[in-house]
Amino acid sequence: MKNLVITLQVLITFLFLQSCEKYEMVQYGDGNEINFMADYYLGKDKKPYWVDETEYLHYETNFGINPLGDSLLLDTLLVGVKISGVPTAYPRKVVFATKKLGDNTLEIVCPEEYYVPADTGVAVFKVLIKRPEKRNTEYSAYLTFDYEKSDFKAGTVERQTFELKAENSVSLELWGSSQEEWDGYYVMFFGDYSETKARYLITKYGGTVLNEWTMTNKFYDVLYSNGFYLDFEEYKADPNNAPLIDENTGEWIEIPDISELL
Repeated sequence: MKNLVITLQVLITFLFLQSCEKYEMVQYGDGNEINFMADYYLGKDKKPYWVDETEYLHYETNFGINPLGDSLLLDTLLVGVKISGVPTAYPRKVVFATKKLGDNTLEIVCPEEYYVPADTGVAVFKVLIKRPEKRNTEYSAYLTFDYEKSDFKAGTVERQTFELKAENSVSLELWGSSQEEWDGYYVMFFGDYSETKARYLITKYGGTVLNEWTMTNKFYDVLYSNGFYLDFEEYKADPNNAPLIDENTGEWIEIPDISELL
């Protein structure tokens, strides 16, 4: 039994050292190599928690269903990098590039020059994702490094690309509902469904999950004041506002006047 315990202790120690060695390779490499870090909580509205696991090196977003609706033109993404080797006493430049991933290439904007500060081997940068031009179409790209313009060489292969996907899509299903539910309930508030109408409501009121939004006090405040109808009539009366054309009828969308029901 004693020999078995000793054997198990040796085995556990060996496995622990193996895992540490693997992590150290990711962390330090051969020196001056750059790798992406991943945010474990990316897209979850939490403080970033940076990890090395490659399964988190991806980001998907939908510009159609978001609190700002159609007014959101750029989405901000925080990108982490880790540099192998000994930190330097001077800043080092990082330049990003994109590679084609699918048929529709996602546009990425780098609003500033990026540098890894002196005396550190990690940094976090902000890049911007442009709203896809075509609706209901997936756009994608790999974010990677421009090594010729950066002060680093490539690190581990699997940590050299960050997969990005975005779309500008709105549907009842994406909004957390269905045609049956709309026709049986929501139609009394908003009239017949159309994508244009859904986009207007999301942009105006910020409700990204329909059945959750319609349970809030803010929703009922607008409803009981006939605000959905009045707000839309105000929008429609302003010549500076773009026409909101129902894709099903070719005419302006309509919001019912429910004043007589209140």
